[in-house]
Amino acid sequence: MNLLRSLLIILFAGLTATVMAASINSSDLPDNTAWYMHADLKKMRATDSAKKLYDWLDVHLVMKAGKEFGIDLSKETDTITAFHSASTGSVIVVRGELSDDAKEKILSLARLNGDVEERAHRGSDYFWASEGDDERLSEGENETPNNEKGSDPLDDFDEQLFFSFAAKNTAIVTANEEQMKAMLESKGRITGSDSHKDAMFVLTADKAFVQAGLNTDVLDDDGDSGWESNIIRNTESAAILISDLDGNVAIEAKLVSTDPKMAESIAGIANGLISLQAFNSDLDSAAKSVLANTKIKVDDNVLSISTVIEPALFTDLLEY
Repeated sequence: MNLLRSLLIILFAGLTATVMAASINSSDLPDNTAWYMHADLKKMRATDSAKKLYDWLDVHLVMKAGKEFGIDLSKETDTITAFHSASTGSVIVVRGELSDDAKEKILSLARLNGDVEERAHRGSDYFWASEGDDERLSEGENETPNNEKGSDPLDDFDEQLFFSFAAKNTAIVTANEEQMKAMLESKGRITGSDSHKDAMFVLTADKAFVQAGLNTDVLDDDGDSGWESNIIRNTESAAILISDLDGNVAIEAKLVSTDPKMAESIAGIANGLISLQAFNSDLDSAAKSVLANTKIKVDDNVLSISTVIEPALFTDLLEY
């Protein structure tokens, strides 16, 4: 199911390596969420500050995924929302005016890659698809979500998936049949997704995903990597929220640590680095503006960092 896996693998590999992580309240997300991603491509296309971000996503996500779908996602996709729940597995919801031709191409591609069977739930059609080499699963025999498969965020689509175009202007993909039925009943609405209406991009991850299957007991505490190992070991959850603010890119980040002292220590180091760079004569005005607009706050074990970045500089960070 490579066409689906590309949606999140590229984002997690690219953006999480670019910017420090953040988090929105877990109460705003589906239950037992291991990771959550929302990208408002329509808003990015219409917002001057996000044009560079959209161009970056177009190259690293939309174009690559579009090649596998065989359709132009940049013209037919408004938003992409995806998450993984420990209880139900992964879910992807794509909103936009997908043409009948695009839907047929997706169906044809699924049939080419394996077995496809049409099913229905309360009058709404959906499809079961499986790799041709796997043993066929009968209706009602759903896989148990596997949360220990490593760093790949879409592992549970490897053997089978369920997808539907029944909801208006919406494509739904799930790894679990019961979850598909629930999504059809809600018309593709995801719990908590309305809490960040102004965001162009949201990405969250819990401890298991941040550590990506690492054995933290054997992480090296010595040398240059020692501090990084401690952060990884003590991170409970992390996330990032990107929005538009008066023509600039606003970034809000939070890191929830298992140890309040760790959150304080990270904040102290960040403040120290900012203070040092403020006197760096080689720093250009745009970078100095970012430092001046950066706010760092610690509330018990929660570290919050927010800043405002000019679009051109944000692009440089993405390409770094």
